[in-house]
Amino acid sequence: MFDDAPSQVCSIDALSMSLQMRDQYTRFHCDRVGLLGDQLGRLCDLDDTQRAHLALAARFHDIGKIGIPDNVLLYPARLDDAQRAIMRTHPERGERIFATTGRSDAAEVARLIRSHHEAFDGSGYPDGLKGSDIPLGARVLTIVDGYDAMTTTRPYRGPMPHAKAMGILAEQQGGLVDPEVFGLFTRMMAATT
Repeated sequence: MFDDAPSQVCSIDALSMSLQMRDQYTRFHCDRVGLLGDQLGRLCDLDDTQRAHLALAARFHDIGKIGIPDNVLLYPARLDDAQRAIMRTHPERGERIFATTGRSDAAEVARLIRSHHEAFDGSGYPDGLKGSDIPLGARVLTIVDGYDAMTTTRPYRGPMPHAKAMGILAEQQGGLVDPEVFGLFTRMMAATT
């Protein structure tokens, strides 16, 4: 019988290399999000399988950016409405890309990738999910993704101090972010800073 495990590893390695070649910042951002996500996932009492799904989703949450044109992805200032609409397609693109890996867990991981820009109050995208309708792993990703994006250098601005990023996330409790998960993130960051 054919063992597809080696082909699944090759698919993941190919995705990782593609992401790095497309945009090095995004690749390293995804690595950092994965580390923070794993720590926060433990505090959220995710089991081993859920944390494995979260780790893969964190590693590839921005894989859909491979399909975003350079004039949008690498734009050195804030995006206008048309550019933002294009950029907002990356969760759906990422879902479709990851689903092609052939992994037995592809659907679960792809769902987290698709949902990482949903907002707790329903104002997010692409599906406008709200509260507990957003998978817990995606609610974790929203927080750690946002934190890392704010505290690292972007094409249009320098890194934000830790305290300022935490303040912005705190103001978003009940809006963009799940207040309960953010409380655990606050505790986690207080223990490491």
